[in-house]
Amino acid sequence: MPEASVAIVRGSPARRHIGQVVQATPMQLWRRQVDGMRVAEGQYEGLKTLASDILLLPEDGALEAALAQRHPMSELKRQLRAARVLCMVMRGRDELSARGWADFFDALGLPFLGTCR
Repeated sequence: MPEASVAIVRGSPARRHIGQVVQATPMQLWRRQVDGMRVAEGQYEGLKTLASDILLLPEDGALEAALAQRHPMSELKRQLRAARVLCMVMRGRDELSARGWADFFDALGLPFLGTCR
């Protein structure tokens, strides 16, 4: 199974300049590997250079609020609906399905449609 990945870019500067950033912004890239998830630090420089399946853009404190809950996925779902977290899908439906993302989207109550480009 291909490794799935999600990029997390925190804070409002990245949300204002999603497509093309004015200044590189710190990013975490989470990649699924055979032995579990691995996190790498990197720089978000815009959508064209992003090599990730999903891009999450949480407002300051939104991700921490979700992780502090007993059921973080339920809180992440609330944060998405309140627009405190933006979720951008960077791959097509078939590729996402092959990488195992269908259950993730289902847990968040999001339609599993595919790419937003």
